[in-house]
This record gives sequence, C-alpha cells and structure tokens, in this order.
Amino acid sequence: MRYLLGIDLGTSSVKALLLDKNNNIVGITQEGYNIDIPAPGYAEQYPEMWWAKTCIVIKKLLAETGINSKDIDGIGFSGQMHGIVVLDEIGIPLRPCIIWSDQRTLKEVEYINTIIGKEKLGKMTLNPIATGFFGASLLWLKRNEPDTYSKIHKAILPKDYLRYKMTGEIGSEITDASSTLLFDTANLQWNHELVKILELNPKVLPECSTPSMISGYITSACASETGLTEGTPVVFGSGDQPAQALGNGIIKPGTVSVTVGTGGQVFTPVNTPIYDSGLRTHTFCHVMPNTWNIMGATLSAGLSMKWLKDKILQASSYDEMSMLAENVPPGSEGLIYLPYLTGERTPHMNSLAKGMFFGLTLNHNKSNMIRAVMEGVVFSLKDCVDIFSNMGLQFDRIISSGGGARSNTWKQIIADVFGLDVYTSSVVEQASLGAAILAGLGTGWYSSAEQACCSLVSLQEEIIRPNPKTHDIYMNNLKIYRKLYQSNKEFF
Repeated sequence: MRYLLGIDLGTSSVKALLLDKNNNIVGITQEGYNIDIPAPGYAEQYPEMWWAKTCIVIKKLLAETGINSKDIDGIGFSGQMHGIVVLDEIGIPLRPCIIWSDQRTLKEVEYINTIIGKEKLGKMTLNPIATGFFGASLLWLKRNEPDTYSKIHKAILPKDYLRYKMTGEIGSEITDASSTLLFDTANLQWNHELVKILELNPKVLPECSTPSMISGYITSACASETGLTEGTPVVFGSGDQPAQALGNGIIKPGTVSVTVGTGGQVFTPVNTPIYDSGLRTHTFCHVMPNTWNIMGATLSAGLSMKWLKDKILQASSYDEMSMLAENVPPGSEGLIYLPYLTGERTPHMNSLAKGMFFGLTLNHNKSNMIRAVMEGVVFSLKDCVDIFSNMGLQFDRIISSGGGARSNTWKQIIADVFGLDVYTSSVVEQASLGAAILAGLGTGWYSSAEQACCSLVSLQEEIIRPNPKTHDIYMNNLKIYRKLYQSNKEFF
C-alpha cells in the first residue's frame, strides 16, 4: 500500500495525517504547544520548537501505524498564516517567529496606511494591512531590531520553515505569500513597488511557487531526525485556510467555510480577484488555479474559550464546557461577550479593541459565561458573512471546521445566527487532509483537485438546521453586540 503524509502546523499544535491509496485515513497524531508572550501584545513561537514537535508527531505516526516510510509517495503542508520567520545565511532562525496574533506593529500599520493610503494599498494588494502580518512585522524588525534585520538572508512563513528543514530548500507559495501584504495578489507575484516604497530589502523575499508543485526531497539529515525516507518528494503546501477548504471540498464559489480554531475565519472561493472596498476582509490566493478566496477573521475564537477555560474557570475540558452551555437558553439570559482579547480584524481592523462581558447579573453563572463566549465569537463571524453578502457573494450553505465543529452547541449557534444550514465534514482534520491532497496532486496521485475531493470528501448525514425563533433572539442580541463596540471604541 502507498501513502501520502499531510502536516498541519497550527497555532496550538502540529498534526500529521497518513492517507492510503484507497482514500482511507490510517492515522493522525498531534503535539501541542503554547504561544510565548514576552511582552503585552506580543505573540511569538520558536521555529526550532515547531520542528522538534514535528519530528515527534512523524515518528509517533509511523510507530502507531506500523507503516514503512519507504511507502510514502509524497508530503504536503498546511500552516498558520501571516507570521514571519527570519533566517541567516546558513538557515538558522535569528529570533522567534512573530506570529499572526501579535499586536506590536500598530505604529507600522499606521505608517503604511499613511504613506501609501488605504485606497491605494487596497488596489495594490486587494487587502488592508493588519498587525501580525508578515509585511508589518518585517518593517518592525527594520525599525526596532536593526541588527537582526541586517542579518536576514531570507524571510519566510511558518510552514515554509518546516519544509526547509525537510528539504534544505527555501521558498514559499502563493496562498501564504498573498497573506504577507507584500504581494500582488491579482498577478501572483511579489509587489516590488510596495517593497520599494517601504524601503525593505527585496532580496529577503523567497521565490514563490504554487501549492502542489514539488519543492524538494527529504534530505538525509531530515530522514535521520524523523524516520522518513531520503528522497521522498515534498510539495510546497499552502496556508491553513486554503488547505482546510480543500479538505472540505470547498474549491468553487457557493459554499462558505466557518472555522472556529484558535482564531476564527469565514472563507469562500471566488473566480476573480475582487476585494471589499471598505478593506474589512482579505482577498488571498486559493490552492486552485485562477481562484482566489475572500476571508474574514476574528482573532480570538477558540482562544476566547481557552482563556475562559484556563484562566477563569479552570475547567477540565472543552466537552464539559459545551455541555454546560447547553443548559443555558439562547441569548445567555442577556449576557453578551465581545471576543476582542487580542484586538480584532474583520470588520473593525482595530488592534486596540478589548474583550468585554456586558449585562452581568447575580443570576448568571459559569454556564452563562461559556454560552455567551460561544455566541460572541459567532456574532463576530456573522459580521464577516454580512460583508460577503454586501459584496454580492452568494452561498447557500455553511461547512463548519476547526475545534468548534466538534461541539453541536456551537454549530447550532452558528446555524441560528446565520440562518443557514450547517454541514460538517466526515473528516476531522481537514487542513491536514488538504495538505495530503496537495501532495497527491504534486506526485500524480490525482489528476485534479476535483477528482481528489470527489474521492475523499464527504459530509456527515446530520445537518444542523436553524431555528427561526432563536434566530430572532440572536438578531436582537447582535444589534446590542454591535452597539457595544461603537459605544466603547473611544475607551479601548
């Protein structure tokens, strides 16, 4: 039997998945880790830590499945987007990675918007600039760590570091590159005019390819560390949102993916490189040729639940929290939560936004707080979907992904707030599956993404239907939720 290996480098863990030639997932392993916060508003992770954890999950996966690594035909990647890894001339990281949830670049974002102008920036990149994005972080390094900046040989994105450790080849691809805000997303190349305006060194930007292109082959050093076989082909892979969309079969317009992971994302494919004129969403490249995606993002989705679990309630598990939330009626008995623990992207693009519980009374308990957090996260995602509708994008169903998809309570809230049916993939780890599909496309397993998705992707029979009465309750709370942001914006 032959296999494909898909690796997903997330914010909270790295996962590995093995797919066999009969389209069966034969094993999944995972290793967790934390975000380092060396100063308020900072968010970093060590690339070397990612690699160490990746070696562990690969060895564990091979051991648990009993598969000979010689039978693996190809390896693909999915990875957290926007972060920046800076390497010296011999490929060693010069500092920890500044990841997507980092907020330190507020001044750089303001500078970029001032020197270029939001309207021109939108035309150049199809996107707004936000804190935590590669481009803003690179400018921050130039301004605040000039010694580090002067030593940068190449600047790459998180999953590109893993691929470099496996193949010895440095590079990136269009889905991740388009999320840097230094990329000409419409024309699929680095935006050299923008790089010149910001007086950044264009030589540090890696060559860009397509997600399913073979980038290199497993080196002897990697084989020694992981148990993989030297010479195994490795494809470039993609950012996690395009990968999970591929793993969910979302490769054409008409379907929206709602992901509740550490962050939350709303994602839909488009056939032309359009963008929101208000610069509240992002337009990035999809894994499909001549296809882009519109994406809205909330920074603290599952992160809000993790904060509540670990720092406030000391709860034993997320399953326990979901069960407690079921005991509370929709609307959380008037308790409303704003999930802006690390600022917010869509629709506010405000890194100074703060989290909030509003409407607390003596009647409320931890169950109310849990449900209010779930509802507040979905309200934030509803803000994204409403922009999609205002852009004229049409869709008739939602596919739920991420850790939130394991909670029927959370999925019912999504259905009731959005007023749409919610479907769930039969595969648990869609991003890892997407990574494996990309490996299959690059090595000839599949002739097209459509063929792969037809063979691999199926939806659970259970469909979460919206409750019209509950929808009305949520629409009333959503009005209050939106007014709370506007009323408190000056205090943030």
